[in-house]
Amino acid sequence: MSLLVIAGFAATGVLPVREYLERGARVDAAQAELDQLTAENALLESDIAALYTEQEVERLAREQYGFVREGEIGYVVIPNEIDETETEVAAAVPSQVEDRSFFQRVWDFVTGNDQTNDG
Repeated sequence: MSLLVIAGFAATGVLPVREYLERGARVDAAQAELDQLTAENALLESDIAALYTEQEVERLAREQYGFVREGEIGYVVIPNEIDETETEVAAAVPSQVEDRSFFQRVWDFVTGNDQTNDG
């Protein structure tokens, strides 16, 4: 009987200790996450504070909207639009020539098969 009572006290004493240790680990993990979020918040707050300066507003206006000051000349670079089919055809022609052996290319030259009809 006394062994049963001792086993009961041991079981009730072990389970709360395990639960207490698990809670401690969760508290430590939550504290680490809180520290990380606090650091990120501080960084974001400094970014927000920088947005209210005249230099940052001017920089964003120049970069995103192309604004210029009075007396300055603004330039816009427009990239050439290349038709994708043209680049595919141009890329395909050299690969066909390279796939043929030297003698096949010579025979094409002699017979005139190396010339393309551009239309």
